[in-house]
Amino acid sequence: MTNSKIVPLYQSMLNDLIRQIESGELAENVKLPSEQKLGEKYDVSRITVRRALAELEHKGYIFKKQGQGSFVQTKEDVDLGIHYLDVHKAIQNMNAVPEIKLESFKLIVDGSESDAREVMGLKSDDYLYYFRYMLYADHQPVFHEQIYLPFDRFPRIYNSEIANNELMPFLVKKYGLHASFFSHTKPSLITKDNRKEFGLNVGDPMIYMHTRGIEQKEAIYYRKAAVVGNLIMYIVG
Repeated sequence: MTNSKIVPLYQSMLNDLIRQIESGELAENVKLPSEQKLGEKYDVSRITVRRALAELEHKGYIFKKQGQGSFVQTKEDVDLGIHYLDVHKAIQNMNAVPEIKLESFKLIVDGSESDAREVMGLKSDDYLYYFRYMLYADHQPVFHEQIYLPFDRFPRIYNSEIANNELMPFLVKKYGLHASFFSHTKPSLITKDNRKEFGLNVGDPMIYMHTRGIEQKEAIYYRKAAVVGNLIMYIVG
């Protein structure tokens, strides 16, 4: 078998295992099939299986027990190694239960979202991911975000991987994201146009936040967010 055939098979196996873990098909602490069974399932050699498992371990998706095999890592045990605004953690610091809902996920190919393209230096015909999430604290909406990513830097993101998960840990683990993040905020107030979205009254405080992620001097992450309620003091101090 030539290298041109080995690489796609290896990458296909790796992507599928990551998708199963991120989507919850392979739950935390569950044991993966044996190397032999994985090789048979994906029609790859034992060497290719071991290479894929080694990369999964390096990315923080699995851990190995001597003589027992490979197991899915719990998300809390993974050190991402980057500094970013962890809204999920901020909500927990409020002594509230965090929830996340993916409201929209699409690949934009028509040249729209020119402001995001300008921030990331993308041309009108470059593929652009768009995500819209709402985060809740004890079932109350508190953080509404729109996130843009260049397709070329993050190819093959599946809906099942990010539907109920935080996006940042996923990007770090699967794609090796290692960026510096820069945010600026702008005070605002709830209006009649967004009061129903947050279940608040006109005139209640709100802040807008814009965040850029810079990796190797290039902007590869852009987020626009609205923050309301008690979360404001945990986000901006």
